[in-house]
Amino acid sequence: MIPTLWNRFQWKTTSSAAFPPLVAPFVIRYARPEEKNAVLQVALLSLKMNTDWHDATTQATLFIHEGLKQAFLPENDPTCVVIAHGQRIIGVSMFDPQPEAATHLLSGPWVVTEYRNRGFGTALLQASLTGLAERGVTEVCGITRTNTVVSRFVYPKFGGIASEYTFPLIKEDEK
Repeated sequence: MIPTLWNRFQWKTTSSAAFPPLVAPFVIRYARPEEKNAVLQVALLSLKMNTDWHDATTQATLFIHEGLKQAFLPENDPTCVVIAHGQRIIGVSMFDPQPEAATHLLSGPWVVTEYRNRGFGTALLQASLTGLAERGVTEVCGITRTNTVVSRFVYPKFGGIASEYTFPLIKEDEK
């Protein structure tokens, strides 16, 4: 494993600003259990099309699969937020509602390439922060790569404060 630089963001959910509803035909809502595979496909497609993650694809794929398992546990309230364009899911964000979790944003916002740069990542972050606040989590943590669009433009919103974080990067031949 080689170390790589990441950012660890923290938010206080009480300081999160309200986000206006999306304009039709886009809808933001909790994922339904039968959408588990669609959520996985959107997250993995978004990852593969994002060049900021190419050297950490293996690690990010593991995060996505683990987040998916947790977000769709039958005994849990929904902990995956999606943006739908009609029947198509175009963005996802999974979160862990346990206050003591090492990271609450299990996947962070993933948006399909052709829908990027429309504020959907921000909407997913806000919905995740709101979902965590509704479940009593007052301090939220999320980890992402330093050089990503999310780290530079999305996570600083709603009072997100970054600190450097070193995370061991798993190379493809080490899995």
